[in-house]
Amino acid sequence: MPASPRRIEFETDVFSSTGFTLLVDDVAQSHVDRADPTRLFFEYVRRIGHVVDAMGLPGEPLRVLHLGGGAMTLPRYVEATRPDSQQLVVEIDGELARLVQDRLPLPTGADIAVRVDDAASVVVELPGGASFDLVIVDLYDRLDAPAFVETGVFMGGCLGLLADRGLLVVNVADAAGLARLRAQARAIARADPGTDLLVAGDASVVSGAEEGNVVLVAAPRGLPPGLAGRLAALGPHPAAVLEGDRLDFALWGAC
Repeated sequence: MPASPRRIEFETDVFSSTGFTLLVDDVAQSHVDRADPTRLFFEYVRRIGHVVDAMGLPGEPLRVLHLGGGAMTLPRYVEATRPDSQQLVVEIDGELARLVQDRLPLPTGADIAVRVDDAASVVVELPGGASFDLVIVDLYDRLDAPAFVETGVFMGGCLGLLADRGLLVVNVADAAGLARLRAQARAIARADPGTDLLVAGDASVVSGAEEGNVVLVAAPRGLPPGLAGRLAALGPHPAAVLEGDRLDFALWGAC
């Protein structure tokens, strides 16, 4: 039997007359404030915003690949904070991409291309040395991520698209215990064992005690100076940031 169509809704923000939450089958996927695209509502999105802000000089244009579009919150944020950036958004759901652009149009004049396609295929098809400053992976169908995000092939493909000091940033929605985070970190380590990793999130989630979202940052050529301190200081709080030996212990335990 054919799959039943998904229910896509835009719910008005109770905190702002210009804010909207995108819901797919009653699950909140994205939040956008049309009047202020720098207002990032979801905690994990705000943490990714801090990573964007740590790249290069303030306001410097970036080349960004977004794997997973939703309401295109982060492409709007990048355009607002770094005008003239070149961005490619890959979204597998063509109907969702169309409705989002109809209801919440992208900024006029922004260099944001939207491609309806499968992220795994696009990563393989894009030419090597594509030189993105950021590759942001946020791939979920309701609350589930596709299995390929836990493979070394996919993560290696993402790493291979990065510019010299580029970063791979992954939203990881996890259950207590961090099984999904461990699997995705393991996939990155298999693809490039020398890649530096950092994890940021709510302290209770990073500890493995509760379910929630964490942000996994992978840097083949080193993390930006001060990134861990920026993420810890700017929150949202209570924030926990792990890298180096502390992250190794959290992910793998004593060896």
